[in-house]
Amino acid sequence: MPYQFNSYSASKVKSEKRSLLNAIEFSTNYTRAEREKALLSQAISFAGNNGSKIYTIKDTSSTLKGILGFIALSASEVMIDKTKKPVVLIDLLLVNNNYRSKTYEHLDNSKISRLLLEYAASQFYEVREHIGVSYLVLYPDGGKENINLVEYYKSMGFSYATNKHEWMYMKL
Repeated sequence: MPYQFNSYSASKVKSEKRSLLNAIEFSTNYTRAEREKALLSQAISFAGNNGSKIYTIKDTSSTLKGILGFIALSASEVMIDKTKKPVVLIDLLLVNNNYRSKTYEHLDNSKISRLLLEYAASQFYEVREHIGVSYLVLYPDGGKENINLVEYYKSMGFSYATNKHEWMYMKL
């Protein structure tokens, strides 16, 4: 496999907070870049308190340099059909700006975001062996108004449970 995921323990996140925040290129749009930095900082802080787990992806062939993206996962509950359901929540999915929206032949003809979502699904299955989770859940940054992102997540198999929900679900 030409890519590798690395997980970060709470202590490792705390000791490497600054380097993690500087590990990727953020958007060239100042407002969006500040939002991305804030979301990453929040995910790092949450992971440092054992509230979630952060994973990074790197290209082992060295074609693409540095950290390609982050994904942060946590266990949570959401209301689905008027019942609280245990879920695996994607707290953050962030791709290095240099590698966004591009498909890479040497990475299974995939986008980095797709590899991160597939990894989240694999972690979901590991959690499901110990906890009765049925859904992988995320909130698209910008909500339903971020039509491009919502459509991308729909193409990956996520949907809204009802028109009232802002969270997108994938039943696995």
